[in-house]
Amino acid sequence: MISQDNQLFGVILAGGSGTRFWPLSRSQYPKQVLHLLGSDSMLQATMGRLLPMIPLDQMAIVTNASQEPAIRLELYRKGWEGVQLWLEPQGKNTAAAVGLAAIRLQDQPDRIMAVFPADHHIEDQAGLLAALDQGAKLAQAGYLVTFGILPTRPETGYGYIKAAEPVDIDQRAFKCARFIEKPDLARAQSFVTEGDYYWNSGMFMFRVDTILQALARYVPELYGGLRLLAENNQPTVLAEVYQTFPHLSLDHGVLEQAENVAVVPVDLGWSDVGTWRAVQELFPADARGNVILGRALDRDSRDCLIYTQERLVATLGLDQVMVVDTPDATLVCHRDRVQEVKDLVDELNHQNCAETQEHRTVKRPWGQYTVMDEGLGYKVKQIVVDPGKRLSLQLHHHRAEHWVVVQGIAQVTIGQEYKPVAANESVFVPPKTPHRLENLTAEPL
Repeated sequence: MISQDNQLFGVILAGGSGTRFWPLSRSQYPKQVLHLLGSDSMLQATMGRLLPMIPLDQMAIVTNASQEPAIRLELYRKGWEGVQLWLEPQGKNTAAAVGLAAIRLQDQPDRIMAVFPADHHIEDQAGLLAALDQGAKLAQAGYLVTFGILPTRPETGYGYIKAAEPVDIDQRAFKCARFIEKPDLARAQSFVTEGDYYWNSGMFMFRVDTILQALARYVPELYGGLRLLAENNQPTVLAEVYQTFPHLSLDHGVLEQAENVAVVPVDLGWSDVGTWRAVQELFPADARGNVILGRALDRDSRDCLIYTQERLVATLGLDQVMVVDTPDATLVCHRDRVQEVKDLVDELNHQNCAETQEHRTVKRPWGQYTVMDEGLGYKVKQIVVDPGKRLSLQLHHHRAEHWVVVQGIAQVTIGQEYKPVAANESVFVPPKTPHRLENLTAEPL
């Protein structure tokens, strides 16, 4: 096993919007920060899997600038504020994201980048670390390394990698013969039968100088922009340069053309958790094949996923249906059409529906707020301030606020006044008046 003083640098790709997970995923609360499979978010779980081999000060997250608050909150909750965030002004797919990370590390050309999506699930931690160790050796030898998942079924939702001759004496890694886009069912069945085909995991390892050379050769228009960013990393320059980048995956842009690509077959209990159907497959089902997560009552349904957050959901006689209920939006769709959820989100965005942007409850480092009601000229929020936390000092030019303490003791700043406000008491905040709310107690406010 490679020691922690090695040349590995972890790059977590966390810029996706996860539209297939609407209504739970929103543009400001994307899939990678969802707590779908346990107490940790998907981002937290991904970083935790790498920590035994890659320390926090050798990790960075590449994400969209609009998602920075949500990502920082996930790091804050773990005490991982020191992890670097490399922000993209807009999403341009994985070639640009990997290129941005590589150019940030260009002064360490022999560094080995271990690139992982932030939103995948892996069960076999020991197997992952062994794969990293093997991949690092191949990367040091000049290979662009990808990891191929041993297929367990003819899957039409994944891309495939065809393996060729071995690249090591142990025959545990192979040259890549070709990459195949998501096949139809007949082709997927033939891949599983034939063998030497693996699911494309989207996990990679390579030296910094190796991937930069590959980008320069195969995607020169992207590499030229990266060189400009190496000279000037100001936000305005970054935004201008990103406009010129092609929207291109690393697979299409580089790996399908390069000759020094190696695939390491792995069996890690892996899932890309790409749709609600994938979530259904990761949880134990009842006798009728249903997975029920939350407060629900079902009668006579089969092969369904029922996910609820607050409200009681009752179902009767459904067959292969996904039901996902959140406080402000509900999804009901057939299991075979979960890939089309993103098309629904596109249409909702076209209609300017706020339900694609944020949840009614929004998490913040100081606590959270929930929009309970709003209309012309008013908005009602429930605010929860965690013990020892406070909001920033604010001033609004055109609106007043009324604060009513329901539970706890608030320490409020209103202009020059600074005083406690207890439960069943209230205060008025006039327009154009600096104000702040804080909780100095050990109980939630």
